Amino acid sequence: MENNQFFNLRRFGMLCRMEWIGAWKMHLRRFVACYVVLLSLLLCYSMPRYSELAMHISPNYSIDFDGIMIQFLLVFFYASGIVYVSFFMEGMKTKTGRASFLTLPVSTFEKYLSHWLLVTVGFIVVFTVALGLADFTKVLVCRMMYGEVADQINLVSWKEWCDSPYFKVRVCALISGFCFLQSLFVLGSLLWSKNTLIKTCGALAGIVLIHIAVVYLIHEFSGGFSRGVYIDDDTLGTFLIVLGAVFAVFNWTLAYFRFKESEIINRW
Repeated sequence: MENNQFFNLRRFGMLCRMEWIGAWKMHLRRFVACYVVLLSLLLCYSMPRYSELAMHISPNYSIDFDGIMIQFLLVFFYASGIVYVSFFMEGMKTKTGRASFLTLPVSTFEKYLSHWLLVTVGFIVVFTVALGLADFTKVLVCRMMYGEVADQINLVSWKEWCDSPYFKVRVCALISGFCFLQSLFVLGSLLWSKNTLIKTCGALAGIVLIHIAVVYLIHEFSGGFSRGVYIDDDTLGTFLIVLGAVFAVFNWTLAYFRFKESEIINRW
């Protein structure tokens, strides 16, 4: 590899093939784990509802049921994304693994981009497929168990969520929030290759508590806050979405430069 070569598409494709397809067993296990948890969540939440329908306790299928289920799924999406990204630098936990990874004949940017795509785009694809299969399995299982109301047992309806006038804002907020959280744990995985999830969560909890304490002290000594210039909810929402995206890019960039400084012997 030429030392001044930053990115080569052919070489990058070979790297992705080696890291993604070469570790297919590990990726399959994580996919199955995600599928099982999603299926368990869907069944545990759906079966009591369908049982009520079968016993004619509740005559109509309420759209609120899907709305609440979607909220649970979105929370799990964030939680599983955080767990998944904590494995960002899993191969560098040991000295041998670090030596093998850092001496690969590809550029640093290509190594970083390969892992970044895996924990962002790759995770979203895996989660979407696992959710679709889990939802379809839920329908099959529940229709076998509650055949008398089989016509009311369907896939989770996203129609109301998608038809909402706030759909675009919700999607942007979802993506911005996910990218921001994901970027924090990417950075954490490069600071602590071992016990990344625990250490990053602990660091974030400490930062949040410090901010709360500082704001509380300022509020107490200043006698309160005045809002000042009025900002409507739409403008505030847009500002937070943009702010989340900006901080996500900043954290990813900072993580890349930290990755460039990676050593065979981990000093953290």
